[in-house]
Amino acid sequence: MFKKIVYPILIFLLIGGVSLLVFGHSNLPTLLEDVNKDGVVNIQDLVLVAGSFGQPRDRNAEQDPDVNRDGIVNVLDLVRVSNSFGQTAPDENSAYHDIQEYVFDKSCANSACHAAPANAFNLNLSYGFSYENLVGAVPQNPAAAAAGMKLVDPGNPENSFLLTKLMGPTVPEQGARMPFLGGMLHTGKIDAVRMWIEAGAPQTGKIAGIGDLGVLRDPDETFEAPAPPAPGEGYQLRLPPFKIEPGTEREIYYATQISDENGNSVEGDIFINRVEIFYPAGSHHFIIYRITEDGMAKGLLENGIVPDISVNSEDTFRELDTDNPDPVFGVFGADRLFVVGTQTDDTLFQFPEGVGLRMPGDTVYDLNSHYINLLGDETLIGETYVNIYTIPEEEVRYEAVEIFVNNRSINIPPGTTRVAKMTWLVEDELFKRGHDSETALNVFLLTSHMHRHGELFEIFQESTNKLLHRSVAYDDAPIDLFNPVLLLDPDDGLHFRCVHNNYDTDEPLIFGLTSEDEMCIIFGYYYIPTESAGDIIE
Repeated sequence: MFKKIVYPILIFLLIGGVSLLVFGHSNLPTLLEDVNKDGVVNIQDLVLVAGSFGQPRDRNAEQDPDVNRDGIVNVLDLVRVSNSFGQTAPDENSAYHDIQEYVFDKSCANSACHAAPANAFNLNLSYGFSYENLVGAVPQNPAAAAAGMKLVDPGNPENSFLLTKLMGPTVPEQGARMPFLGGMLHTGKIDAVRMWIEAGAPQTGKIAGIGDLGVLRDPDETFEAPAPPAPGEGYQLRLPPFKIEPGTEREIYYATQISDENGNSVEGDIFINRVEIFYPAGSHHFIIYRITEDGMAKGLLENGIVPDISVNSEDTFRELDTDNPDPVFGVFGADRLFVVGTQTDDTLFQFPEGVGLRMPGDTVYDLNSHYINLLGDETLIGETYVNIYTIPEEEVRYEAVEIFVNNRSINIPPGTTRVAKMTWLVEDELFKRGHDSETALNVFLLTSHMHRHGELFEIFQESTNKLLHRSVAYDDAPIDLFNPVLLLDPDDGLHFRCVHNNYDTDEPLIFGLTSEDEMCIIFGYYYIPTESAGDIIE
């Protein structure tokens, strides 16, 4: 039932361990130093940077020698390329990667069809095999082969049998529409395949016009509600069904509490070591927040109530007003605290032995869901189930703590590129959390978050200046897990930089919650021994 098994993931995470298993693909940084995009950093890339020395960045150029994306080609770019000699480029953060994950992996590459052992029509569409098996290959279908078609004919969608099969062949000799007996794909996914082929079917790189395929729900796709944990093993939280009309997106909040199988509220702290999150496609993210006493006193749960979006009239939802988010959202870190979340449906967080996340049982949790139905022609129904599994307190040897560092000093005038920088010090974290001042942090995950004008996010270790994380995909930041863990002593820290480019607006870009504002945030997790941990923040 699970599509992915992960530890803390993307912009809203939980806690994890020192190993990571994600079915399908790894999360690797984009290799900006490969200026000519031939897959390896070498002297040719250095020559391209040197040849553009002193010139301002041309963001529309096919080859970008402004490696650090600060708006000008200078000695910093030469140094970066020189230091990266011999590195090879990964194939993540690409249109092909997204099509693999949300079309082939989801609808085609299963053991009964286009994956081992069946490999129907000698076509394996599993990750690592699909590209070579599709691009330029002759179809097994005699009629398509006789017509001179290719499975994927780069630059020629009309001669690509893959697209024909997804749309539905018009002649009987070409067989049935695919996926076989699986229901038609969302038109947005088919359009993405078309645009990818039109662009030459590249194996790397994004393609303009292909958005987030993960939020597209296929017409016949169904959602199966999961069973709750067995009594005594954990609890289930549920965000009940709500409506998202065609051509819209909706971000809502739903208040609830942790209750046992008899409906009684749980009192006192619990520790969790496993979380399962289930929701149907269409969700951009799902988050659990904990509302603090200050948030309750401000009346966050009484603001933004919208009665007409609930499927069941007894359910009360609050909707975020992006022009005035404060009445519903409040102040992060004061009125609400992050607990867990994901941007991937059917997600499992499995903690290592002896590590637990503390959750107060006798408090209000705010379930936040953002659904997108901009390309749909029917009303979507959104909902979420969360199963949390507990671990006895006496078995918890390490407590997990989130890293959440937010640089709000963002101001990018129209037509300019700006770099926002910030440093996070361990000694400040120890003081803020009330941890023992001599405690070292065992960092096991780092990732980042920007909005659509974000072009580059990099995180470095303060003491060594070692690059720990890089993202150039605002909607798909890599998740960097450290094995062995990254040990940060009390005199160490992290520094990070975000590059934003305000190339298409007439107003300055500043920090904000909407997709048209900007962000520059580190997310991550560390663990420390329970005896070194401070009291839970209220």
